[in-house]
Amino acid sequence: MTERSEPAAPARPGSRRALLLAAAAVLVTAAAAIWGWGGLGGSADTAARPPFEITRANVAPPPLSLPLADGGRVTLADATGEVLVVNFWATWCPPCRDEMPSMLRLGRELAERHPGRFKMVAVSVDESWDAVKEFFGGVMPPATTVALDVDQEVTRAWYCAARGGCPDSFKFPETYVVDRTGRLVAYMVGPRDWSDPAARTFLEKLIGG
Repeated sequence: MTERSEPAAPARPGSRRALLLAAAAVLVTAAAAIWGWGGLGGSADTAARPPFEITRANVAPPPLSLPLADGGRVTLADATGEVLVVNFWATWCPPCRDEMPSMLRLGRELAERHPGRFKMVAVSVDESWDAVKEFFGGVMPPATTVALDVDQEVTRAWYCAARGGCPDSFKFPETYVVDRTGRLVAYMVGPRDWSDPAARTFLEKLIGG
């Protein structure tokens, strides 16, 4: 959620210092509107974030077959027997940018701790790879598979499958969890603080179950 600030009061005529302060206030307001929840580094204020809540589900996941930056593809078969986390996001989405650092960090830690039993896929709905590569500084994150869903057909399928029907609109980010038996067992609407111990507890219970 992007917070809005009231515009700065106009400076008094002839006051150079007042003009500089007003200009600075406008720049700060513009930056807050653009970045909203924080940039790639994440928000410094995590106290106001909601608890790590999930919505339970028990359905078969829809197909997943999407292109990778290196020309390959990722499919559901790649995660057979693993706990799979699928996150739908976009580089232009401030809440997505905010949750990404803690999500990638937890994904890397779980992949290293449970090799062959956990997989994380981040599906961008950007229009091309250019924005995604720029977002990650030209280097894709370790232990997380980054895929692209330009036409959002896969995105729509997962949104509808989890709910048992299609919503009127789609919002980002949204995250889905598939257990080791291949069932879609939970989804999360909106950003999460993946550094919350509840996130690790929930996923490791599935990994060990």
